[in-house]
Amino acid sequence: MKAKILSEVIEAVQRAEDKHPRFAAHLFHAVSLAAEELGEMAKAVNDGNIEAARAEALDTIAVLVRTVEMIEEQGYGTPSTH
Repeated sequence: MKAKILSEVIEAVQRAEDKHPRFAAHLFHAVSLAAEELGEMAKAVNDGNIEAARAEALDTIAVLVRTVEMIEEQGYGTPSTH
């Protein structure tokens, strides 16, 4: 992964944490938040707005990172190997 993109992901997570210090109430809520962000990205793509799609992609990744953190912190179990 390019360092610039990784840095943007970290910044997106920080912005999300600053804007919404309390994340999701439970795992299903986190998944719905991720789906909402992905839907916003899809809309931007459908509208041909690539800049907005990229921004929404970073927002989606930020939600997913926070979801992984939530899973680890709340002890939803050990990740399985496939």
